[in-house]
Amino acid sequence: MNASSLKLLVLAACLSAAFSAHSASGASAKDEGKSKSGTTGAFEFNKKDPIYITSDWMEVDQKKNTITYRGRVVTVQADMTMRSETLTAYYDPEMKQMRQIVAEGNVRAMQGNRVATGEKAVFDEKAKTVTLTGNPVMRQGNSQVSGTRIIYYIEQDRAVAEGKDQTRVRATIFPEELQKQDRSDAGSDSKQR
Repeated sequence: MNASSLKLLVLAACLSAAFSAHSASGASAKDEGKSKSGTTGAFEFNKKDPIYITSDWMEVDQKKNTITYRGRVVTVQADMTMRSETLTAYYDPEMKQMRQIVAEGNVRAMQGNRVATGEKAVFDEKAKTVTLTGNPVMRQGNSQVSGTRIIYYIEQDRAVAEGKDQTRVRATIFPEELQKQDRSDAGSDSKQR
């Protein structure tokens, strides 16, 4: 195995570690959120399941510390699937971890009955956030929220939707669906005890 192959393997392992780091912090917030509200966090990667990425093209740039996938990119882990036109992972060689993952072009993430769409999604490892822009919309069942930017705070299991100029935050909520979801979550919690 030559040095380039070894670096490629290290970068690939770091990409997996970054997703695992998201899952570890997400799992903590997920557990906390579940105990409070009976719901789990959205669009979190877990620690144990493998991540599968397929695309038409891939480039590892060791000078820029990036891995780029282009063309019909599909990222799958457990029950979460994300589709985009490109996916770029930025690696911090000093910290030996992923700094940021950027999905661009017709981004669509699905997990259970949750769907998030937009033109760009940025997963920031340091800030522990996922920022969706470009006509972002988040849906759960028939309920949805949209704006100019939606930020999901992974550790806090909290989302903020922002409007700007003529584009205002719009929310459509179906209270009956939320009540059914609460009852379903409460039922699954009591079965786990």
